[in-house]
Amino acid sequence: MNSIFLLLLASILSLSCTTEQESQTRNQVKKILILGNSIVEHPASPTIGWNHDWGMAASAKDSDFVHRLEVLIHTVNPSIQVDWKSISAFERNYDNYDLSELSGYRDFDMIILKISENVKHAQGMEESFLNHYNLLVNYLNPNGSSVVIISEGFWPTPVNEIIKRYAQKKDFPFIRLSDLFSDDESNSAKGMFEHEGVSNHPSDKGMRNIATRIWEVVKAYL
Repeated sequence: MNSIFLLLLASILSLSCTTEQESQTRNQVKKILILGNSIVEHPASPTIGWNHDWGMAASAKDSDFVHRLEVLIHTVNPSIQVDWKSISAFERNYDNYDLSELSGYRDFDMIILKISENVKHAQGMEESFLNHYNLLVNYLNPNGSSVVIISEGFWPTPVNEIIKRYAQKKDFPFIRLSDLFSDDESNSAKGMFEHEGVSNHPSDKGMRNIATRIWEVVKAYL
């Protein structure tokens, strides 16, 4: 009887400790940063048939994945600050990108990094890219106290595998997305825009699925 009682007591204490730790984590996440590219935000560009200023190619601002994710976050805690920014310039020119351009985005409690689509994959580029990718993460998280969540891109590319290995090495949560594009065409805006580049971006359905996958990881920290 005493043994059973002790086992029950230990289970209760263990559950109590876990609950307290989760509570502390929730209390620590006050600011969330989402960094991406045109899928995060893209200014109007009439020459390619894009006339909006939100995540390409959502039909409305509140339908892109950033705003959908923000709504989900605020259902848990409306006071959490959610910021986002396109860093497509880093993707295209990571060797020469000036990280000080992101000086206003340091020390967020959570960083969601979703890039790869604009990174040009070529033989021998992996070491240089990973070096600058890591410099980016460390610049944004100088004290190592942020929750860093790594997401691959929406489009299939060998860069996604490079990013996945980085996340595994650093023990960062990793989110897969490229199968959304490759397995179900309706996740893209194909047929909705004449310009191929725009139409390859996520549809409202694709944006919703991106937000859902990221949310499944994020919610554990809130």
